[in-house]
Amino acid sequence: MCYERGVDVATETSPPGDPVRRHTWRDLTRPATWPSWLRRVFTVASPVALALAGAWLGLAVAGTTQAYVGPLAIDVEFRPAFTGESVIHLDPVGAVVLDTHSGPVTLDISVRQVDLDGLSGYVADPSSIAGLDEQITTGIQDVLVDAAVRAALTAVIGGTLAAALVLRSVRQTLLAAGVATAAVVGSYGLSALTYDPESVREPAYTGPLAAAPQLIGNAEDIATNFDAYADQLAGFVANVAAVYDTTLNLQTFQPNDDTIRVLHVSDLHLNPAAWDVIDSVAEQYDVDVIVDSGDIVDQGTPLENSYVRPIADLGRPYVFVKGNHDSVATAAAVAAAPNAVVLDGEPAEVGGLRFMGAPDPRFTPDKSVRGVFDEQLQEGTEEFAEAAGDLDPPPDVIVYHDPSNAELFDGIAPLVLSGHAHKRDTYVLDEGTRVMVQGSTGGAGLRGLRDEDPTPVDLSVLYFDPETKSLVAWDDLTLGGLGQTSAEIDRHQAGEDDGAAQGPENPSPAPDLEN
Repeated sequence: MCYERGVDVATETSPPGDPVRRHTWRDLTRPATWPSWLRRVFTVASPVALALAGAWLGLAVAGTTQAYVGPLAIDVEFRPAFTGESVIHLDPVGAVVLDTHSGPVTLDISVRQVDLDGLSGYVADPSSIAGLDEQITTGIQDVLVDAAVRAALTAVIGGTLAAALVLRSVRQTLLAAGVATAAVVGSYGLSALTYDPESVREPAYTGPLAAAPQLIGNAEDIATNFDAYADQLAGFVANVAAVYDTTLNLQTFQPNDDTIRVLHVSDLHLNPAAWDVIDSVAEQYDVDVIVDSGDIVDQGTPLENSYVRPIADLGRPYVFVKGNHDSVATAAAVAAAPNAVVLDGEPAEVGGLRFMGAPDPRFTPDKSVRGVFDEQLQEGTEEFAEAAGDLDPPPDVIVYHDPSNAELFDGIAPLVLSGHAHKRDTYVLDEGTRVMVQGSTGGAGLRGLRDEDPTPVDLSVLYFDPETKSLVAWDDLTLGGLGQTSAEIDRHQAGEDDGAAQGPENPSPAPDLEN
């Protein structure tokens, strides 16, 4: 035996008289120096390993298909995985995971961007919404076919190139190409054989979107009612003009040019139709100020911030307080509008009235945890009521989302505007403060699509004396809910018996489980 500084390995297999043959470690890594059985295994295994590795690398680098489907820009990717599933990414609010198949491939669909201009076009032309679901469905089907073909070609080419570059053998390269092709065909075939169309009925949610089922109900119910909802959009704005014409002929109070007119809305909950209704009523009634008592969105995520952009186009001041579904980011997005005034514990003179409001102290888009924050609501309302009571001169109007503890504002201001309950009500407290609880101007948003009983669309026009700043009268506008195009108006005068609208003298707290 002979050793050379521990680097070379020598053997004495040479015939007598010949120099001793030495094999370096480099020699031992060459297949030519391996035993015959190991060389046979390597000949087969190396193309297989390179084919699979090259296919994976090819999919990672060039396997994503980008396309536009309706107003959505999406990325579609097929990638190897131990368990098959389909994932729809809706960054930054989370993802929807569907257990669609059992093949060793995962389908990833990412909504990369929403074309807001294109989406606005659908809202502006309600009749086009009826075909939007079919357009998106057909478009995604076409994109999935293109993505599947692209992924297959990318995987085969990637596996073939990897073998060709490393092995430099035509035979082994062809073997690698066959392996990559077989892997693609096998994966697609197994996915097709195990495909479960019923999986869409039981989606799993990740991220903030995990609260979606509790917030809006079953997606199947919403889809079932979507056609009726699309028809409803077309009838909303048309009825506003009819409602306004009716008010001109009422024999009760008639506002004059100096009367301060305030449009009270609340709980839009992401309903795109709400903006057309608000804009139409504001124009017809020539209101001076729009007051929104909160819950303009559903989950308070940054993705929802684009919903509030129409505020800037309303052409009049928009006074807003944060509801329990709105986040700090939501309030900031509203404040970005040049005509918006976000109330945050300080008085604001807007449209000839002195407003004061504060954000709901809770942020509870997940209704399953609402009761935990009742004490927080109580404490926050008490603190705000104390600050409002110290204000000199006192506010003309207090705006606060949840009226559960409205008695704390009694005697501080003549009028309190609230929402939250999704049911209109008005009542007068012991010291003369009137509480006006607005219904949902968004028809409860997406949640209005899940129930058979429609949630009406409520908003009110309030009339104030320009000298005393006191409420003189108001018109309650009610538009039919899901699938209805009815429109009603009730005019009330302050100081008169409001009948059923009066509400209890000691109202029970507004329900907190569904709002």
